[in-house]
Amino acid sequence: MTQKFSGSELLQMAIQLEKEGKEFYTAVMESVKDPKAKEIFQFLANEEVKHEEIFREMLSKGQDVMLSLPYDDYEMLLYFKSLVDRKIFPGSSDVKDLKKEMSDPAAALRIAISFEKDAILFFSEMKNLVKTEEQDVIESIIEEERRHIYKILEFKKILGV
Repeated sequence: MTQKFSGSELLQMAIQLEKEGKEFYTAVMESVKDPKAKEIFQFLANEEVKHEEIFREMLSKGQDVMLSLPYDDYEMLLYFKSLVDRKIFPGSSDVKDLKKEMSDPAAALRIAISFEKDAILFFSEMKNLVKTEEQDVIESIIEEERRHIYKILEFKKILGV
């Protein structure tokens, strides 16, 4: 059975995810004292901005997807919303609760790794739903998210945490 799925809704969720990532990394950057840690989290915030721009460009093209799915659009949207609502990155109010942890670079980097893994899950699922010609773009974002994890692990070594 072929269902029409609104790619624009999925892209809006991806844009929101990237905005929340930027907010989180910016808040961490402002909380840590170590100059190298500040540089690390500024880099990660900038990466989220780049991803948001990619999704906005895709959205401007008016993405809609035709898929053969064993479930309906509503179930699909619920699934993706649950991934986003699960707070891959904490929202503004959650950031305040994490303030103490964020001032500790080691804790902030552990949290960041967890968020990046969840983002990979989201984008891996998303890749299966976009047009074939857009799958390379999503795959490149997944690869960047993986590189973020490697960078974070590298930063942990540099910071000695």
